[in-house]
Amino acid sequence: MNEGTVKFFNDSKGFGFITPSDNSED
Repeated sequence: MNEGTVKFFNDSKGFGFITPSDNSED
């Protein structure tokens, strides 16, 4: 699992977006 700052997470659908702590594009 990637580590970083979660900027959005939809718990009902079980997905989200993470801003990587190293600021690299995933």
